[in-house]
Amino acid sequence: MSSKRTFVLILLVLLAVCFLATPALAKKKKKKKKRGEEEITPPPAGETMVGDWKCYYSPDFGSMKQTDRLMARSEALVYLQDFVTGKVMTNFKLQGESLMQFENAFLGRPELVEDFLPTNFEKCKAVGEGKMDPQAYLEYLKNLGWELEKGQCRNPLTFEYHNFMDIQSDWQFKLHICKDDQILIETTGERNGQYTVQAQERLHKSKFITAQGDPDMLEAGEAGLVGDMPLGAVIMRFEAEDESYTKYFYVGYSLEFKAPEHGYVSFAINDNTYFDNKFRDASGAIDYLGIDIYPPADQENTVQESLVP
Repeated sequence: MSSKRTFVLILLVLLAVCFLATPALAKKKKKKKKRGEEEITPPPAGETMVGDWKCYYSPDFGSMKQTDRLMARSEALVYLQDFVTGKVMTNFKLQGESLMQFENAFLGRPELVEDFLPTNFEKCKAVGEGKMDPQAYLEYLKNLGWELEKGQCRNPLTFEYHNFMDIQSDWQFKLHICKDDQILIETTGERNGQYTVQAQERLHKSKFITAQGDPDMLEAGEAGLVGDMPLGAVIMRFEAEDESYTKYFYVGYSLEFKAPEHGYVSFAINDNTYFDNKFRDASGAIDYLGIDIYPPADQENTVQESLVP
């Protein structure tokens, strides 16, 4: 037998051996992979018992159609509402402001439930397996609402606001405004908005001013709420929501303002003795001081009707 023929025969034998061995090796390898994948089958989505605790296993929100996803969120929120109010586990519930903050967080942004459920299940599961103290779990839930609500603004100024200022009163119309909200404030002009901030008998002559303030007293000093702004001018106070600071702004006839933080705006005329302030009376036609607040057109949703004092 030639060496060439011998080589061919040996090669054929080796190929046959490999062919026959391959299924066995593959089968062996498949078994090994199967053993490596042996894990506890996850529970079905929804309520599930872990020990004595009824927990909630999150569905796969990402794989759902939008309508199914919204329905799954709704079902999860119903469970959470029952859970934190003690209807699922006896004597395990939130109360007072902790409950209010928890509800505000998820009712205001129901999409948060998608990220919350997996974490919540692990904690609930740990309690059910005796690996976590129920009180520690409750403390986590008590603080959760505050954490989720931190920095959120639930009451933006998205409506037109129209009112009339009382020149015999200090700060008025405390309105909430969110960070980066932009508003335009306008007041009544000279034609119909004249008044005096001092009793007429104390003046050498009748002296009426407008929302721009007294041109002869550009700094009110101790006579005003804000010493470095004109006496009698319409001014605005901005108070940060976290009470960290207060700032004052000159309004006059008009002011464009962008909120630096979540907070409150209120308005007054720059004076500190209000009892003697009077509007001009032109033969029975008494002037007034209106204030109008407008959000940007793309931010505006509703209109709040004028409020007559």
